[in-house]
Amino acid sequence: MDNKAANILADAFESVRNLTKLYFSKLDDKNYYDENNINGVKINTAFWLLAHLVWTEHSLIVYGIGNREMEIPWLDKYAFGSDPGSIESQPSLEELRDKFEKVHALAMEIIRNLSDEQLEEDNHIGASFGSSKSKKSLLVHVIRHEPMHIGQLSLILKSNGVKLT
Repeated sequence: MDNKAANILADAFESVRNLTKLYFSKLDDKNYYDENNINGVKINTAFWLLAHLVWTEHSLIVYGIGNREMEIPWLDKYAFGSDPGSIESQPSLEELRDKFEKVHALAMEIIRNLSDEQLEEDNHIGASFGSSKSKKSLLVHVIRHEPMHIGQLSLILKSNGVKLT
């Protein structure tokens, strides 16, 4: 099976994820729940960002590319466009971290087992990026999506006096 492109994309995503994990590792557990704002605009908590990344990877890779699902009852509370203020009950930080790792492991397995030909097939959610509904375009979107949230984490860390160098 020729899967050179899938492995290159998987390596790129793994590099992004390593940076995400580094930034989360610099945050004290209590600060995951801090509500921060910039110029009076409330930004998402680190907890919400972590849960949203679990939702993103599960929805777009595990399901959207792999056509598989994991039983995570709270997942849709952290979907794109959800209202963080309306979430009444949340998983524990420990459970969230566990799902973050398990969803990623399955996602990487799915990606690394795609042939280059399968990358060009339509994704399972019908999402279109750059006028393409391919699994590849969905994966590229995931790879570029996560760094936006790394930037938000950077602001949260800086607001807590954490140096990133």
